[in-house]
Amino acid sequence: MDGLDGAERVNDVDDADQTGNAADADGARYRVNDPSVISEVIDGETIVLDFESGHYYSLNPSASEIWRRICAGQPASAATEGVARSYGLDPTTLRRTVALFVRRLLDEKLIRPAAPDSAPAAEMETNARPAAPYCDPVFEKFTDMEEMLLLDPIHEVADAGWPRKPD
Repeated sequence: MDGLDGAERVNDVDDADQTGNAADADGARYRVNDPSVISEVIDGETIVLDFESGHYYSLNPSASEIWRRICAGQPASAATEGVARSYGLDPTTLRRTVALFVRRLLDEKLIRPAAPDSAPAAEMETNARPAAPYCDPVFEKFTDMEEMLLLDPIHEVADAGWPRKPD
């Protein structure tokens, strides 16, 4: 969002490295980097909070669909297929875009690789066709509440109690 302090728009297709390295994660599975990362859908918008960095993120509809599928334990390839079905697109056209988006989520430390022995994801239903037309997955990163989020009680609480800035 231009003009807002502490906001950064991240479009993975334009901003990601163009070497193609992200595509090798296609079959990998990931999980939310909990307990420091949480997400919630509010009025159709996915908000992701990272209590380690103090950043929060707003995901557009296609990014939200990928996030939901990755969080459910689907490999990137299945998330690609699901998004393609939801939007009526050819999965081969989305493979690189989804891989780059997943790479950005990893770079931001919002997700991490799932353990090899973790249970496979259950098949997810494809929602009704989204109200908005497809656009590449984008998230906005906000840093304007960093100090406040870092004061959250999930962090170390000293004998002096909370809230209190770390020394």
